[in-house]
Amino acid sequence: MMTVNALTFAQSNDLPELGDSATQYLNPAQEKQIGQAFLRRLIHDPSYVEDYQLQDYLQSVGDRVGASADLRGTKLSFNLLKDNALNAFAVPGGYITFNTGLIMTTKTESELASVAGHEIAHLTQRHLPRLLAKANENKIPLIAAVIGSILVGGQAGLVGFTAANATAASNQLSYTRGFEREADAIGIQLLAGAKYDPNAMAEFFSELERHTRHDSTEIPAFLRTHPLSLTRIAESEARAKEYPLQPHASSFEFYLAKARIRALYTERRDDPIPFFKDQMESGQTEIKDAAIYGTAIALTQSRKLEQARTALMPLSERYPTHPWIQTAQAEIDLADNKVNQAIARYQALIGNNPNKVYLNYYLANVFLRNRQADMAKKTVRYQIRRHPDLYRLYRFLSRANAQQGNLAEAHQADADYHATLGNYSGAIASLKLALKESESEGYLAQSISAQLSDLEEKLDLQKKIGNGF
Repeated sequence: MMTVNALTFAQSNDLPELGDSATQYLNPAQEKQIGQAFLRRLIHDPSYVEDYQLQDYLQSVGDRVGASADLRGTKLSFNLLKDNALNAFAVPGGYITFNTGLIMTTKTESELASVAGHEIAHLTQRHLPRLLAKANENKIPLIAAVIGSILVGGQAGLVGFTAANATAASNQLSYTRGFEREADAIGIQLLAGAKYDPNAMAEFFSELERHTRHDSTEIPAFLRTHPLSLTRIAESEARAKEYPLQPHASSFEFYLAKARIRALYTERRDDPIPFFKDQMESGQTEIKDAAIYGTAIALTQSRKLEQARTALMPLSERYPTHPWIQTAQAEIDLADNKVNQAIARYQALIGNNPNKVYLNYYLANVFLRNRQADMAKKTVRYQIRRHPDLYRLYRFLSRANAQQGNLAEAHQADADYHATLGNYSGAIASLKLALKESESEGYLAQSISAQLSDLEEKLDLQKKIGNGF
């Protein structure tokens, strides 16, 4: 049995250093390029879930788990796919994607965090680059060709590179048992460091194993790319015992997230309301309240607005500043065309929750719906100054400028959107359109020209990085 000190020693001495063949084969700049290319395709995938609350929740759990991870400056980005398959996967550059089906299978927030920790460990240990290096040594060309086409081909090289293809790529380079043990060990360490229950990983593995045993016709996708055995479960249990016992109560947001997914994003066609009614009989307050929330969301989706408002009212009164509860109330207001009421609600929420940037997305969207482009721009520009790397902000800014007829500024903001996602060729195309719409002289034209020159240099560098693959 490995002690904590022994585990730390193993991490620092037994694992490859950055100068190994994996780094020589796929360096951090290339990893970032691959990750950004993947994200550009992911956000256009039909299964992609652009739900700001769910993404914010996943990001908060992931950031907490990854706080002590050796990410070497890489920022984590968590995304969600509407897919009942039990799967999660990591892509170089810090991009981790969960399927809704996997989240719904977790019984506790610690189990969800354990999957995040496992995937973060795959990134910190550079498992995919190491596998690519091995594939290259063994002359296995498929994955190298896919990655190479992304790096060299830009948008053209991305044809067909979707979330489904990423999963297929993972299938063809299935993680070795050694890599899985590495990810388990480091994932449990991250879990314990974040004050989640370190036993949760083994508990979730056991749940997956039970799922496979009860439905032998279908192996969960997570197990196809992350091979599981009873030995691995036992090893995870043993590792967890090396850390202090620290039971973790799942947050209210964990139950709210599951209720929101059930109401909006499950692929089954069953009416979710009977399930929520059963949940309301639970003795646990958070579960009961999440069921009420889920009922209101489902009723809003069915446009039964008065029923939704009545269902949500007790929660709205008890949680007057909670982002999830009050956003649900605002969604009812909007569905009922009470736009000014929704705006006031979002503004109050932002005042009470200034660090919840996603609330500004909702507010900007409502301003645009209400033809208040100036207010949308004011909202978004303030957030851009604070968070210039958030690509969605530029899309709202582009829409606001277009609504005002400021086409040059709209194309310029669209260029910023593409550039933030690493799509420099798309950004350059947008800037050329902006230049056509601007006057031949003046500050705006000079600004666009300077930005165009900067992006052309970045595109050249991006191509050089790709050609080095």
